[in-house]
Amino acid sequence: MVHKGELDKIREEYEVFETWRQVSRHVVADLLEACSACGNVREKERLMQCRWCHDVYFCREGTCAQLHHASVHPSVAFWTW
Repeated sequence: MVHKGELDKIREEYEVFETWRQVSRHVVADLLEACSACGNVREKERLMQCRWCHDVYFCREGTCAQLHHASVHPSVAFWTW
């Protein structure tokens, strides 16, 4: 049988872990984003934000920027390469 002191300790530990889990999700979510062209999840510092679609990110390296602009912004795609 578990003593009252041990039960209180277990509850406190559970509350700390649950609070940390809720906070850490938001911290990780602020650091990561998915590329709209290839779908890879990367750190935001390795992605660029679209000038015209402010909630869209794409990879800095590679052809993801060109793919996004060609499919979503074809009238300006030529000027952004």
